[in-house]
Amino acid sequence: MQKKCVVCDAEALYKIKNISEFYCHNCAEEHFGDVEMLVTLEEEARRLKQYIKERLQNEQSD
Repeated sequence: MQKKCVVCDAEALYKIKNISEFYCHNCAEEHFGDVEMLVTLEEEARRLKQYIKERLQNEQSD
C-alpha cells in the first residue's frame, strides 16, 4: 500500500521514526533540511518483514 505525503499527497519516501507522518522527498527536504534524520519507508518495511519472520519462526518452534 502506497503512503502519501502529509503535505502534498505525493508518493511518500520518508517517515519520522515512531510516528505515522510520511513525506515525499521535496517536502522532507523543505521541512527538515536533512533527510538523513528520517527513516526511509523501505527501511521500515524491511524491519517489519524481519519482525514478522521472527515471530512466525518462534510460533512454529513452540
